[in-house]
Amino acid sequence: MSVSKVAWLTLALVAGLVVAGCGSLSGPPPTPVVIVVTAAPPSPIVVVVTATPGPATPAPAATPTVSAASKPAATGTATAAGASTAAGKPTAASKPTAPPTPPTPVPQALTVGRTNSYRGLLFTVEEARSGKTIEGESARGNRLLVGLRMKVHNPGGLLVHFANTALTRLVRLRLPEGAQVQAEDEEPFIRPQIQPQDSVSGWLFFEVDRPVPLESLVLALGGGSETVVTIPFSGPEPKIAKRTFEYLRSTEPVRGLIWSVSGGELRLDVPGQQANPGQEFIVVNVRATNPSTMPITLRKTGAVPQEGTEYLRIRADNGVLLQVSAELSPLPTEFPPKAEQDTLYAWQLPIGSKNPKLVILSPDGSEHELELGPLPPP
Repeated sequence: MSVSKVAWLTLALVAGLVVAGCGSLSGPPPTPVVIVVTAAPPSPIVVVVTATPGPATPAPAATPTVSAASKPAATGTATAAGASTAAGKPTAASKPTAPPTPPTPVPQALTVGRTNSYRGLLFTVEEARSGKTIEGESARGNRLLVGLRMKVHNPGGLLVHFANTALTRLVRLRLPEGAQVQAEDEEPFIRPQIQPQDSVSGWLFFEVDRPVPLESLVLALGGGSETVVTIPFSGPEPKIAKRTFEYLRSTEPVRGLIWSVSGGELRLDVPGQQANPGQEFIVVNVRATNPSTMPITLRKTGAVPQEGTEYLRIRADNGVLLQVSAELSPLPTEFPPKAEQDTLYAWQLPIGSKNPKLVILSPDGSEHELELGPLPPP
């Protein structure tokens, strides 16, 4: 190929490239194009073509895309994320938390050493404790125990048995605001049988819903139809409600016997019984003496032996004849010659009675009275 043809081909190619480079208005500015064509003979031809750029066209504004809109800017990430969390999921501050664990109560102990009389027994609170666990016993759930170390003594001559109602149903713990808590059923205090001059000891437990100062507690003893007695753990000592009287009075022979009263006492309880509210027992020392040299047998109509509960009565201030409440030391039905029989009988009277009378009934219906008053006031 001749040199002239090569030159023309080269110019045509360069022209096409220049047109292609300048045809796009939105492309980058054109740059010079250098094309080196080497021909075999005799020397190379260098053609330099410079494309003249047109006026610069400003780039169009970037149009936001969907992906760009869905991705928050770096400066808004914390706020957007916080708003999303608050709207969708609870934050750490808003998560529900478990109720705070109540503090472990501090165990308490109190030496009490106080006594009162109930149903003819002496109840002594020796010690009081409070806590979650006492002597191997534990309170249920979040409750607490109050434990009382008790001693119950029978000072009398009769067996006392809680046969009908359990003792634990008759014992309550009185809280400072006046609420009362029933004792738990624990041996030996459920249905004890306490022999004369014997004692039982053990623990009574009560469940409470919060700690209470032991000094503010009171032990209450008594059922719904009984006069309640209490043992406060502090303050004035409890007093056993008992008043005594002494009179030496006798009758002429009645039914062959001389009847005498040497005194007695007024109290709220006798062995196995507690007085009704508003009443008290009068316990009378009764003596029957046979002055003859022959034995005497007290009989009912029909020659049937008659017991003391059938012919001994108390006439109250209002004139009502009261039957025997308790035969603490019974009279025999037969009295040996020149013998004396000392006995104890109890009746319930309204508190504050002044001049009751002992009445001895005869089989024929006649009555013989013996003054007991004036009685000591309450």
